[in-house]
Amino acid sequence: MKKIAILVVFVLFAVAASLNAQNPALSVPKFKGIEITGTVDQFGAKLSGQGFTFLSKEDYGSVYMGRFAGISDCFVYLVPVVNSNDIASITVMIGLKSSDYEVFSYETWEDLLGNYEFLKDLLTEKYGKPTEENEGFSKEAYTANSHLKLSAVKDGQCEYFAQWGDSDIDKMVVRLDISGIKNLGREYAVITLQYRNVDKMKDYKKGVLDDL
Repeated sequence: MKKIAILVVFVLFAVAASLNAQNPALSVPKFKGIEITGTVDQFGAKLSGQGFTFLSKEDYGSVYMGRFAGISDCFVYLVPVVNSNDIASITVMIGLKSSDYEVFSYETWEDLLGNYEFLKDLLTEKYGKPTEENEGFSKEAYTANSHLKLSAVKDGQCEYFAQWGDSDIDKMVVRLDISGIKNLGREYAVITLQYRNVDKMKDYKKGVLDDL
């Protein structure tokens, strides 16, 4: 009986260790094979070298556009550490496209969900099973049909996301979301994919706290 108890304890410790083990695929923060380090300008130059077009420099960082994961005209936002030009994270907006840089929204829930699941499958193949995920809507959302589901997304009531990585042990966290955004009085349903350099995001948070 004592041997069984010892074995159970050993198994529990082994499971706990496996749950807290660093994901090798997330040991170096990278986006499109480019290490997420240095300044926003330095990273942007490397991104331009892969065919991305620089669009603008905003308060929140620099904006580029290009082809990503086989999808054309994706917007890529390079976000620096607060009060610094060091790059902290990259957000890809999938579903925004136009030759005039006009905002494009998914027009059907089926197209939106299909692209989300396509990207989730690819990310799972690369990084393994998501560390955390959820697929649903808030209790206030009306989701009786596809049209209402799309409206719920635009209203910010969609809770579809998948995340790879743990900020306590991994060097990079990757997060995929179905998101609703509002701009100039209009509402859009898009997919966002964020790559976070964990160490730099800690610097980002510190910069925000210092400002408060």
